[in-house]
Amino acid sequence: MRTFLINSIFFLAASSLIAQTNPTPYSLSSGNYQFKQWDSLAVTGTYPANMVFQYVPSNRLGPFYNDSASDYSCPYNMSKRPRINGYMSKGIGILTTSSSQYNDCNSGTAEKRFMGSILLALNATNRANIKVQWKSETLVPGDGNGTPATPRIWNLRLQYRLGSSGNFQDVPGPVEFVASINTGDSAIIGPVTLPADCNNKPLVQLRWIYFESSAGSGGTRPRLRFDDLTIASDAWVGLEEPNAFKAQLFPNPTDHFFYFRSNSQHWDYLTVSDATGRNMLESEFTDGPIDCSYLQNGLYFIRIYSSTSQLLGTYKLLKN
Repeated sequence: MRTFLINSIFFLAASSLIAQTNPTPYSLSSGNYQFKQWDSLAVTGTYPANMVFQYVPSNRLGPFYNDSASDYSCPYNMSKRPRINGYMSKGIGILTTSSSQYNDCNSGTAEKRFMGSILLALNATNRANIKVQWKSETLVPGDGNGTPATPRIWNLRLQYRLGSSGNFQDVPGPVEFVASINTGDSAIIGPVTLPADCNNKPLVQLRWIYFESSAGSGGTRPRLRFDDLTIASDAWVGLEEPNAFKAQLFPNPTDHFFYFRSNSQHWDYLTVSDATGRNMLESEFTDGPIDCSYLQNGLYFIRIYSSTSQLLGTYKLLKN
């Protein structure tokens, strides 16, 4: 039995609201979502399916949470100023600079346009347990203004929101790739399960924000790569047991422990998550009591899985 206690610190950044395009959501009911490549010669103003790339109005130190953003509108083979570059089968590279991107991507006026995020829209109707995995790499580290050991550090952090307006939230963890001081260092992030409030929703927006977490000794910003994105999900069964799987959860409400009894021996393990989707407890199959005395009072969701990790049912538990 394991317990997960995860804390996230949320910051709100104040700035003027700039309109953004909302891409058509990908229906997870049709299968897994995948992003595997992007061409440097892709037409300006086009984006990978169900995605949009975004500028933000400033180079922020620290993550940002509001939706002040505008669409990326430059070619994908540029070599100057804030930009997205296409790398074919290696996805995209993202880089910002101290100077804003020109309004026409060439010369003249340069308003506040710095690289900000990669946004993806999903339709999660009738889907649950949405799992996200991607790969990131440090293509070029920050140079540390002549001190390579202490460069600027930039991150790619995964956030989400329900619908197309309002502030984003960190996926609990938070979940992010942190730039390395070494060229070519990479990591596969995930699969991480999105919070339960994303389940069975017609529009979930995910975004990977590119932000500075440490100014180091200054100098150039690192260039990061984003690639091999896969999003999988399970069928949503709601808060009712499927016809083939009947069970009892008792006592409910409870103070210290609960039992889970079913008409089948084919369930393998269960998880307990709070209202934000954080996993707090995991237990293998047992006929005995399951200790929940250390949980804070409140509403929890019990999810029952088969040995193949198929979701069999979801139940509410009230802890007093």
